[in-house]
Amino acid sequence: MFFRVLTILFFAFGLSVSAQAGDPYTVSGVHVDATAKNALEAQTNAIAQGQVVAANMLVERMSLASERRAKGFVGVSEQDGPKMIRALEISNEKRSANRYLGDITVAFNRAAVEQYMRAKGLRLISTQSRKRLVIPALQGHDLWASNKWSSAWQRANIEHALTPMQAITPNADVFRLVRTLDVSALDMKTLKAIGRAYGVQQILIVSATQEGSGYSATLQDIAVDTENSRYLGRVRGTTAADTVANVVRKVEDDWKASSVTAVNAETVVMPVSILYRSHAEWIGLKDIINGSAQIRSAQLQAVSKSGALMSLYYGGDIERLRNELAFKGVSLRQDENIGMVLSRTGYR
Repeated sequence: MFFRVLTILFFAFGLSVSAQAGDPYTVSGVHVDATAKNALEAQTNAIAQGQVVAANMLVERMSLASERRAKGFVGVSEQDGPKMIRALEISNEKRSANRYLGDITVAFNRAAVEQYMRAKGLRLISTQSRKRLVIPALQGHDLWASNKWSSAWQRANIEHALTPMQAITPNADVFRLVRTLDVSALDMKTLKAIGRAYGVQQILIVSATQEGSGYSATLQDIAVDTENSRYLGRVRGTTAADTVANVVRKVEDDWKASSVTAVNAETVVMPVSILYRSHAEWIGLKDIINGSAQIRSAQLQAVSKSGALMSLYYGGDIERLRNELAFKGVSLRQDENIGMVLSRTGYR
């Protein structure tokens, strides 16, 4: 029996929610451009404006549009934005006698953001999903052809999203894995090979058609470890970059909707036996627990080489929790001998 095998060891494994990719409290790629009487004043104005833009981008990322409308939220003020900033980095600077241009990356203070959101009556949603590899395709073009659509994905700042993403980079290794030039011909075996090559289990296929200067794109979200696939709908944008931003927002909104369902539900405490075959598998399961939208917190009680005992605090809908975990390749099931068991799908 599991509890006889389990050596009761109390280790300080941190199970607080943490980012799986870039820090979600960081906003990057904010372009600033201002003119003034002199270069110094132009720079000061540009950065001040950029800080407010970044703060609003962060609030949009970590809250629901419906709640912002309901609360009458009109945006972060020039006074409040800088108060939440922890660090700022500038790149691509250009200046003249009276003009300043650049790109800024702003890191925000977690506690200050939480305090600001509470004051505005907005729920903070900061849990990240697991990372996605994006395969962008454009109708009428070969999969690996260079075009504005694929270039927009390569330039996009998407690693800090609540649904962190990485655009696939065509190279010799990818060419060996993917013989076809047609995205519709990518089968699950090929997608799994691509996932292994990039170290991801989630692939987002974004198939676009050009509409004038803009684009229309459909989204297919695939978990290669469980072979589950979901159609997330269609988005449009006025430019390639605008469409990319709308794709990220669409996927984030889907993720946030799931998170809010968990937040709204009554908290339930559930003892669970975690079973694994290696230390690496244990670390992977911890990451999945940390990144779950349904699990609010987890308390580690005991751990051994092949199993751990935890108390999971979740939103109360066990089927929703099961579905989320299954999508990530994890099984949550009832065992007649040891109760609730969480393990990798197919664990024996």
